Amino acid sequence: MTDDEFDFRMELILANDKNGLREIYQCYGRIIYGIMLDIVKSPQDAEDLTSDFFLRLWETAGLYKKGTGHKRYLTVMAKNLALDFIKKRRREVCSLDDDTKDHTEQADSTRVDDSVIGGISFDEALNRLNSDEREILSMRLGMELTFREISKIMKKPLGTVTWKYRQAVAKLRKTVKEDGIYG
Repeated sequence: MTDDEFDFRMELILANDKNGLREIYQCYGRIIYGIMLDIVKSPQDAEDLTSDFFLRLWETAGLYKKGTGHKRYLTVMAKNLALDFIKKRRREVCSLDDDTKDHTEQADSTRVDDSVIGGISFDEALNRLNSDEREILSMRLGMELTFREISKIMKKPLGTVTWKYRQAVAKLRKTVKEDGIYG
């Protein structure tokens, strides 16, 4: 599917036409499932996450920017959803461990993650960023792209990309401190 064809399908979704989503699913369903399975390692969880992915795509279609490269957009979104799932699962396991035994080295190693999650969720913190900042963070941290690669994808100057990245990180740090997540 070309970028233009994908953009048209996203316009259908925005018009509440389920055919747009169906066509995207037919083209990318197996690919998204493969990404999910590669990350979560469970076929059942990967199937559930793939369904969640397409529901989220439907719900957040308005956030998609035409011409930004739909394949990268889908990949970043899928990876973030799978990683969020793993983090949630890890928190649940740690919570069960804490209830059944004293703090161990495993619980100590996850204390930082638990404290970050204590005040607000990572998703809530990300929602406080603008869309460019979220996209740059996702590409930089989630996909481990270089600033130069992000600059080309987003068609923005390299200096703007690095500045927005630093600004986003600073905003997240400020959010963490203000909400008392670490303290």
